[in-house]
Amino acid sequence: VNMAEHRGKASMSSRRLETISGHVGPDSRRESPRQGGKVEVEMRQCSEVKSAISKHRQEVLKWNGWGYKDSKFIINKKGLAEFVGERYRLSGLVLPALIPWMEKNTGADLHHTSPAQPERRPEDVPDPITNEGFLKDVSELGISHSQDPYDREFHAHGNNLEEVFTLREGTFKRVPDIVIWPACHDDVVKIVGLAAKHNVCIIPYGGGTTVSGALQCPEEEKRMIVSLDMSQMNNILWLDEKNLTMCAEGGIIGQDLERELNARGFTSGHEPDSIEFSSLGGWVATRSSG
Repeated sequence: VNMAEHRGKASMSSRRLETISGHVGPDSRRESPRQGGKVEVEMRQCSEVKSAISKHRQEVLKWNGWGYKDSKFIINKKGLAEFVGERYRLSGLVLPALIPWMEKNTGADLHHTSPAQPERRPEDVPDPITNEGFLKDVSELGISHSQDPYDREFHAHGNNLEEVFTLREGTFKRVPDIVIWPACHDDVVKIVGLAAKHNVCIIPYGGGTTVSGALQCPEEEKRMIVSLDMSQMNNILWLDEKNLTMCAEGGIIGQDLERELNARGFTSGHEPDSIEFSSLGGWVATRSSG
């Protein structure tokens, strides 16, 4: 019975992946009907918008919390609150009224500390489950991918309270087995096709800011899990000045999108709290609810 159930689930998963593959195939692309007023944005094809966020995000972002590694509140040697770093207008400022205000209004004891566990070593991250056929085919395509423990663990979570607490105090028992960075639409089509062929799982990854737990890997999943990181698909494809519309790839990060639009006198008009790190594709997929 268990074997029959397993085959049934595998068959269902395969059908779902084939359906998705059809949705993102070449026939699903449509030319925009807007011709008058369309202005081709002067950008090179395929992921050459220079992002503020590194491809290997752990290089610039906190591994166990929200935001940049170099930006945070501290209590300085004089016992005053200070914001360190160089990225924000607030950076470098001493805030003498902040601690008294927090103690009075929240009752917080800012002298109480609960240090996070040290950053995990590579051997602390669960070993990957590797589908050799899938890995061979991806390698032959030349699409960027990694099985580095730090890349894999960084893609195993979003930023809800449970996940941040796990990073600081516990461990994820299941993480993606590989991270793949498609550079264009056709790369995605090929990866989805290979996943259907080899019965491999895919979890799309945008900015990693989700609070819904959608990036967590099921502990019981025995198939290879791919984290499909969309960050290298970050072009603005066209901008229609007459109709005030634009078309961009889903991996573009909010702050990069705004910067590129602002340089041309436009804005997306959308500013979620996570705009620094979340992606356009994530906004669409979750209706900007995380």
